[in-house]
Amino acid sequence: MQLALPLKSYASKLNFLLGRKPALLRYSRENVHTFIPSSYRAVFIISCDFELAWAWRFAKEINGDLQKARALARKERENMPILLNLCEQFDIPVTWGIVGHLFLEQCSRAAGKAHADLIQPTHLENEYWKFNSGEWFDHDPCCSWREALEWYAPDIIEKIKHSKVKHEIACHTFSHVDCREKVCPEELLKREIRAYKELASRYQLALTSFIFPGNFIGNLKVLKEEGFISYRVDKDVLGFPEKDAYGLWKLPTTACIAISPYGWPLDYYIKKYTAIIQRAIKHNRMCHFWFHPSTDQYFLKNILSALFSVINANRDTVYVTTMGDYSTKIDTFFS
Repeated sequence: MQLALPLKSYASKLNFLLGRKPALLRYSRENVHTFIPSSYRAVFIISCDFELAWAWRFAKEINGDLQKARALARKERENMPILLNLCEQFDIPVTWGIVGHLFLEQCSRAAGKAHADLIQPTHLENEYWKFNSGEWFDHDPCCSWREALEWYAPDIIEKIKHSKVKHEIACHTFSHVDCREKVCPEELLKREIRAYKELASRYQLALTSFIFPGNFIGNLKVLKEEGFISYRVDKDVLGFPEKDAYGLWKLPTTACIAISPYGWPLDYYIKKYTAIIQRAIKHNRMCHFWFHPSTDQYFLKNILSALFSVINANRDTVYVTTMGDYSTKIDTFFS
């Protein structure tokens, strides 16, 4: 085990140096001009999964420890004002994939049930979560948001909405469900999305982008029927969106901003992510970073400060946008 970790670290660095990860996808010159607005050489998107304890309550990474889930949610809350300030400082919009329950100012139980109007997922296990006992909403505190800051965030959503930067809010389902057909019936996802839409409408928010919890993709027909135009796909590539069988734009990711288990120094991350942006500019590609705000504050602050500085220095050549705005823009070329 001690030997395996350094070998994986070296392999990861080698794959990056050789341009294998993120992979540089090949396109014709015509396609490049179609996907990059004139006068620019690259496109930059950054998306973030804002979930609080909803993402961690069944997480294998912490063995479903609810106290750890709450602690990670508190860390996420602490990081959000810093992230929003950085975005304003550098004028960088983010596509925030937000769990719908966070919009609520309060909720309650009816006949012992939380959100009885929704369909609860059955027990399931996937790569990241293990939900094998109880009911899906057992951990929902069903109270005022001020009494359970790990489960609600209307205050932070207000800050995102009223930021000086034009951020996007993307649907991340109401309760962070695995959306794949084998564990998520169509009606379950429809009700999750419609509950989300009702809450978003109170904030005068239009939803066009979808970010799948855990990046588990499924029920695309439902997304089309509910009016979405794009969704994120975890790919680790420098490439461009593609349309799926339902006419939805699949926006591939380039890299996840996260601390690896390899013990790399902060400078290496900064050099790596900066080099990825430079590759996107050199080869005329879309660069799409994504992250979770529960990451270590020092790491996240310094990484984003460095990356946003690079983007700022290349404003003349990099088209900075959100998933929704970009998908709407390229849609005009294919309508």
